[in-house]
Amino acid sequence: MGWMGNWLGNWMGSWFGLGQQQQQQPDAAPYTRYGRVLKRARDKLFADSDARCEISPGAVILSRTATDDYVRMRIPDTYCPPLPQPNSPMDSGVADEAEPNRWQYGGQYVPGSGWLISGAPGSAIDWVRPSYGCYEGNFLTRVTVRPTGSFQYPIYYITDYFGLFVVLDNSIGGVGFGGAVRPSEGTFAVNMLLWHSVTGGRAYNVWVDLNTPVHLFIRRAGGTISVGWSVTNPNAPDANTEIEIAYGVLGPVQLRLAKDFYLPETQPPQPPTSRISAVVTEWRTISGAPSSISVTTPVLDVGQPWRVVVQGLPSAAQLVWRASNDLPLPDYWDNPVGEYRYWQARLRTSSSNVLLERIEFLPDAFPLLLWRRFRSYWQLFETGEGRLTKGPFRTVFGSGNQRRTQDGWIQQSDEERNIGDGWL
Repeated sequence: MGWMGNWLGNWMGSWFGLGQQQQQQPDAAPYTRYGRVLKRARDKLFADSDARCEISPGAVILSRTATDDYVRMRIPDTYCPPLPQPNSPMDSGVADEAEPNRWQYGGQYVPGSGWLISGAPGSAIDWVRPSYGCYEGNFLTRVTVRPTGSFQYPIYYITDYFGLFVVLDNSIGGVGFGGAVRPSEGTFAVNMLLWHSVTGGRAYNVWVDLNTPVHLFIRRAGGTISVGWSVTNPNAPDANTEIEIAYGVLGPVQLRLAKDFYLPETQPPQPPTSRISAVVTEWRTISGAPSSISVTTPVLDVGQPWRVVVQGLPSAAQLVWRASNDLPLPDYWDNPVGEYRYWQARLRTSSSNVLLERIEFLPDAFPLLLWRRFRSYWQLFETGEGRLTKGPFRTVFGSGNQRRTQDGWIQQSDEERNIGDGWL
């Protein structure tokens, strides 16, 4: 085979010092990584413009750093991690970890349990949203949040609104609470409301106690957007709260959590501590998430038939590949093992808590030859990192029973004879 001659010549050049050029890995070596760039000559990001991987509907490629990206479901689901930087290993494969570019926000992140949304502008998070559009079709999404604040009895307060919004063509619509805070038997409650930036708000005579979890919902069905809430059911809005606010909304939508800060100050002004805040603890997709997402590499041409090992990260995802010596590749993904020139792989997950982070092609190391000198052997392998020699292995030859092992020969007889030096 041609590759045997090439590798033999390169190895001998390295062994006998015949020039550094001989030691370089051939361009046809199949080592290629998608998703992270450690060596620019061979690695590709999923989103590289010249070798972009294909993602399935409902998936999005996000940049983690300038040399690292990953694929996730196009949904906002989160347990409200610290912002903006991760506090977990980058290669965990778990959503909410190591995703510093997933969220955009204004104001400042205040550490704690969940996301604290500002009482006063800039005192905490003013607004936060996914950095990508969410959902391809019909969906129902929910945010769990509790209104909080410190108020003086028995004054009746007018406060700014907090809400879960969907951004429409030239307007926004949402659901939330605020507008009024009133005391009731020594506790305080806030008014629930629905609103649209064009058609106006719609307040309800429904009050929720401070520090009580409230579930806010946005639904799309056939292009119609509706909003609602519940204080008892985390899986659906109460029937008497849901109202349609927009029509003909198709394609991915931009969602956001925000405090509006548009209401004028009360007279006399409220104390700084007497502004309503919101603590968001969870954002979940009730329906509308894709059943699975995948990322598929371009066809990799390794130049000549090679035996290749395909790897994926995380290991919890499903990895399949196909290969052939001719194009186009076969339609079926049957994970072939053998020597092929063209290779392609796909990594898939059905879990919204899994990030697709790596796909790697590397040559399956196998021995090319044995080199014997002075009764010791070195074994030469080809690998994705170049040539690899193992040894020396002490070898003994005699007339007794011999058994080849991974590290050399085992022989019961003490007889030993030198068969000479040279190639085997």
